[in-house]
Amino acid sequence: MWPLYAAGFTTAFGAHGIAANLGGFSEDAVTSLIVLGGLLALYDGAEVLLKPVFGSLADRIGGKPVLLGGLVAFAAASALYAIADSPGWLWAARLGQGAAASAFSPSASAMVARLNPAAKRGRAFGSYGFYKSIGYTLGPLLGGLLVWAGGLRLLFTVMALCAAAV
Repeated sequence: MWPLYAAGFTTAFGAHGIAANLGGFSEDAVTSLIVLGGLLALYDGAEVLLKPVFGSLADRIGGKPVLLGGLVAFAAASALYAIADSPGWLWAARLGQGAAASAFSPSASAMVARLNPAAKRGRAFGSYGFYKSIGYTLGPLLGGLLVWAGGLRLLFTVMALCAAAV
């Protein structure tokens, strides 16, 4: 279960670690807020649209390949921005991260259920949710520290490495 917990943390950290740091791309506050809203919606919109697709795919081919594919794609999307040289790549990276998270999420939930007997599923889902919540909670703080220390490239690099390590 630990790989699932670590992967849950990583995708949650990725979602919120970046989200808390996206507003600083423009000196114009209105533009900055519009960009921030768009980038948040892009990630979450990809998840909303693609989770049912990847959930069905996991039913057909199994959760493990879809989950691993999602993590690899998340690492690749994060690395894309870390090496990119224009703001357009940020939009592509956020879309890629959202799409990758949509592959990971339903597969991980199905695997938590499949790997645990009925009598222990509640605890297993609680533990999985705990690690995701830690990622959501620490993401803005750790993301902010990473951006402060080395900019968004450092943040995306750390996310890519975390996803690859899982």
